[in-house]
Amino acid sequence: MRVGIGCAGFGPGAEPDFLKTSAQTAERVGFSTFWLGEHVVLFKRYTSKYPYGGKVGDDSSPIPDPTMGILDPIVSMTWVAGVTSTIELGSGILILPQRNPVVLAKEAATLDALSNGRLLFGVGVGWSREEYEAIGVTWDGRGKRMDEYIEAMRALWRQPVSSFRGETLSFSDAYLYPKPVRGSDVPIVLGGESDLSLQRVARCAEGWLAINNPPEEAPKKIARLHELMKQNGRDPNKLRVIQAIFADASLDTLKRYCDAGVTEFQLLVHGQLPTDPKGLVAGLEELSRRFVEPVAKL
Repeated sequence: MRVGIGCAGFGPGAEPDFLKTSAQTAERVGFSTFWLGEHVVLFKRYTSKYPYGGKVGDDSSPIPDPTMGILDPIVSMTWVAGVTSTIELGSGILILPQRNPVVLAKEAATLDALSNGRLLFGVGVGWSREEYEAIGVTWDGRGKRMDEYIEAMRALWRQPVSSFRGETLSFSDAYLYPKPVRGSDVPIVLGGESDLSLQRVARCAEGWLAINNPPEEAPKKIARLHELMKQNGRDPNKLRVIQAIFADASLDTLKRYCDAGVTEFQLLVHGQLPTDPKGLVAGLEELSRRFVEPVAKL
């Protein structure tokens, strides 16, 4: 069992010294994956439904400070790749339907090549209609685009000469090089807990990243996911089931997740670590003692 960490890229964690020190220390103390999330733009008020708690509406915001710095995950993971050597680089979560999939396939393949095959490509549909509209991308049809974009990117990564024809984009006889390092592919991890999300994971992903998945519900959801994998002719034992946890998670809770079929964890501690280098290093070392070492024995 492995534990990755999400601690950088937001707010005080968006500073270059914090990013470098936290990534290098996380690698040294045994964290398996260094996760970086995404929002292109924020707003003071939202009408979109926020799926992770907190209020939404005309007079409130799920992200209280819209001036908070948020680093772009592709750029940041590339920067982290240059100062580390073994830790996986995870996008958690990149909002795929907001992006051009052909350009993104090139960026991801480049990052995978420069990091010697360390990219873990976490993607989802997102929750903020306001963000889609600001980017100039339609909110409606995002699920269809998600499916087709994944197929199109696979075609660009896998085929020597790539072609794809769908309802939302098409191309033929396209050459995208360099190819990703691992068998001409990048492992894709999908977020989301709805049944539609689980069906998408079962069809086309190497992993599932769960956030809204309490331990008492995890066995049922993971069993459902494994059954969907079998229906798609895929081996559920090869699926990475990544559960997001927080610093107050108990060892008993982690064991319950393991028993349910979780294969690894994503520890989220944004804004909870000291920003000075000495304190940051000490904080990550303590989290390793609390999570990495015990989880390895589960």
